[in-house]
Amino acid sequence: MGLTNGEGARLAAEHLARARVALEREDEVAAVTWSYACAEIAIGQIAAARGLDSRNEHFRRATLARRLYELGGVPEDLADLMIRLNNERKHGMYEGRKPDLRGRTWEEVFAQLEKLVRVAREAA
Repeated sequence: MGLTNGEGARLAAEHLARARVALEREDEVAAVTWSYACAEIAIGQIAAARGLDSRNEHFRRATLARRLYELGGVPEDLADLMIRLNNERKHGMYEGRKPDLRGRTWEEVFAQLEKLVRVAREAA
């Protein structure tokens, strides 16, 4: 990710806002896509601030989210959420399937992402 100096946190926040609007319009595929982009960019921002490699590979971002949690860089382990959002984004885009959040509500997802964006802002 080439975003630095808070650009990633700003963009992650914008993507979270897009996800909320998409859900209000009952477009869950767009909501999950923007949610995943939010998480991925915020994790990249936090990792960069800590000098950690945040390559542009989706599966590495989930591993990085877990590592950041272990290092105390984020308040909760978001690896599972990132994997779920990424998989559901692909299912929705390529198969036309409605996202399955596996027991989470959209508000729970958005609350987790809000915390993540807040940490990304603080890290910038």
